[in-house]
Amino acid sequence: MVRVAVLACVCALLAGCAPELDWREFRPDDIGVSQIFPCKPSRQQRTVVLGGQPRRLVLHVCDAGGATWALAYLRVEAPKDVPTALKALVAAAHANLGAARTEPLPQSVPGAGGQAAAGRYRISGQRPDGTAVQSALLLYARGTVAVQLTVLGPRLADEAIDAFFAGAHALGP
Repeated sequence: MVRVAVLACVCALLAGCAPELDWREFRPDDIGVSQIFPCKPSRQQRTVVLGGQPRRLVLHVCDAGGATWALAYLRVEAPKDVPTALKALVAAAHANLGAARTEPLPQSVPGAGGQAAAGRYRISGQRPDGTAVQSALLLYARGTVAVQLTVLGPRLADEAIDAFFAGAHALGP
């Protein structure tokens, strides 16, 4: 109940700062996490190769306030495989923008397990058409699920990114 009250306060503050962002709680059915989004996400999925093995990457994504907001996740077989999955997600995010690798800043997610590659990343790069783009990532794990939050756009508002990342919660078993 306290979490709901805090979420309501954060959303009320953000609504006054950015009326184009309509914050709401979202819970994917199958991974035990909760996330606030500034718009209603749609579900997509694709197959990615990770460590030589095909994996199903599920993506919940929407566009608001001039940025794309996403929660992506994939499952691995065992907890020992999670660090490799997180590292692969980080490497792909940097490669997709043609950016040099950055190091994570620490940011914990309530209920998530600590992993070396987990944390918050800020990336500046280019889209395939050559236009400049910025990305902010937050990676964490819940059990055998590697989770990546992404905000992508030409200019990113730190306050909105902070709210998006603060809205991440790994729920109990």
